Amino acid sequence: MKKLIIQMFQRIKVLMIFFLVLSCQSTDIYFDIKSQSIVSCNDRILKRLIIECDSLNPNNSDCVFDLSLKDKKTKDSRIEINEIVKLYRVKKKDTIFYPNNCYKITFIGSGDDGYTELKIWFDSYGKVYKTNKSNCN
Repeated sequence: MKKLIIQMFQRIKVLMIFFLVLSCQSTDIYFDIKSQSIVSCNDRILKRLIIECDSLNPNNSDCVFDLSLKDKKTKDSRIEINEIVKLYRVKKKDTIFYPNNCYKITFIGSGDDGYTELKIWFDSYGKVYKTNKSNCN
């Protein structure tokens, strides 16, 4: 009986470690300038993003967007910047990004996974030409 209880606790311990490892995945993201995409470093689904204008008055509430995926079945860990309005719920506006502006994008994980921020800069043609994070390193 004692041996059976020890085996049961060992199995529970292994399961707990497994779930702990799964629940503490990194929220690291970067911006791929070539494909104009926000990319998860570990293939996490980008369920929730916060986008803030960094070029304008930071107190401007029209310049902060708390976005969540429209379709919970979406499995993308890479989102093209021009697809955001189509894939995410956007309140107030149909347009988020404007030329000649800088934006801060925050990916928020689930639970206590934390968050990761990156910045992107748009040129006069509305294309991202610069980021502070262009890879996972």
